[in-house]
Amino acid sequence: MNETLAVTLGELQAQIYWLHDALEFAELTSAAATIYMKLGYTQQQAEIAGNLISQAYQLADNAALAQKAGDFDKEMQFYYQIKDKLTDVETTLGYQNSIAIHQMKWWMHFRHRQKLQLLRHLFLQNFKAVGLLNLFTAIKITYFLMEISRVHKSRDIETTKRNAVRYWTELLRIKPSQYPYLG
Repeated sequence: MNETLAVTLGELQAQIYWLHDALEFAELTSAAATIYMKLGYTQQQAEIAGNLISQAYQLADNAALAQKAGDFDKEMQFYYQIKDKLTDVETTLGYQNSIAIHQMKWWMHFRHRQKLQLLRHLFLQNFKAVGLLNLFTAIKITYFLMEISRVHKSRDIETTKRNAVRYWTELLRIKPSQYPYLG
């Protein structure tokens, strides 16, 4: 396992969260694309995936605005558009097991502060990608992502990076056929 790669991927992942907060979507696209290039995807696949992930983040902001306005139907329309974008990422990357619905749902439950549902879908996203043989890894990386979410809210970039590096270290150790990370 390449520790340098885990550090690079963790730093890029943490950077994406801050770029989203800063509404720097072109840079977010580039950071996401770089993650996929580092994982061995072609430049074209990586650029398409990065762009789709950036669009998903923008739709998540629109969903949050609809939530604040109390427009549940509009909010759900945005979340299903997010799922479609993430499904397109999976198609672009040739993923065999779809996890997009779980990413969309954990994003939604995060915004709604529904911790148990968030945890459930975050785990399912990881578990479906890494499989039953890697159940313990799925649990560990779910924990790291929960920690990333928790400390990101408090704007602790160093702890966010540290947890993101731990996430990628575990994931790269098992060399999954697909990665549960979709942005």
